[in-house]
Amino acid sequence: MMGKQKFSRSLKRSICIEYMQSGKSRKEISLKYNLPSVNTLSSWINSCLSPLEIHEKCASLPPVTFHMDTDMAKERQEKPMDAASMSALIEAQRKQIEKLEKQLKYSQDKNLALNTLIDVAEEHGIKIRKKSGAKQ
Repeated sequence: MMGKQKFSRSLKRSICIEYMQSGKSRKEISLKYNLPSVNTLSSWINSCLSPLEIHEKCASLPPVTFHMDTDMAKERQEKPMDAASMSALIEAQRKQIEKLEKQLKYSQDKNLALNTLIDVAEEHGIKIRKKSGAKQ
C-alpha cells in the first residue's frame, strides 16, 4: 500500500490553476494527480489561491452580455456610418485592444512573479500569506 503523497505548495497551486483554467471536472483532475478525493482539490483552491486569483483564472464563468437600451438602438439605426469613419473606429478599437492585452499580460506576469516569490519564501520558512480563520 502506498503512503500518503506530499505535494509542495507550488505544485498544489499549479494543480489548482490547471483545474481553474482547463474546464475539466474536479474528479478528472483528482484522478490525473492521484488525489485522495475531490474535496482535497477544493480545500487546496481555498488555501492556495486568493479570491482574486480564483476570479481571474476561472474558465467556467458565464459570459457577460450587455443589452442595448431600445432608445440607444433606435438612435444608432438612424445614424449610419460611412466607410471611412467605420474603419477609423475599428482601427482605434483595435489599438485599444492591443494596449489592454499588453497591460493584462504585464499584470499576469507580475502576479505570477510575486506568487512565485512568496512560494519560494514560504518554502524557506518565511510565513507571508495570512491564514484564513479566527486569530489564535
